[in-house]
Amino acid sequence: MGRQHNTSNERTTLFKAMGVITACGLDSAVLVLIGVLAGNLVDGRLHSSPWGLFVGLIAGFYAAYLIIAPIVRSM
Repeated sequence: MGRQHNTSNERTTLFKAMGVITACGLDSAVLVLIGVLAGNLVDGRLHSSPWGLFVGLIAGFYAAYLIIAPIVRSM
């Protein structure tokens, strides 16, 4: 009976970790996409292609880094 309880705790921990990883991945993808779309919008308005796109991409990756870095540090 003790083994089943331990396996249940391991499974719960695994599912929690999978949830955090999934949330980080989705957040990162959305932030980068928003950065790219905002950069494209700026490029279209200012006719500055591709600089707005690059700035948006960098901003998206930086925002994703700000979300993921504390999680990685806590491991």
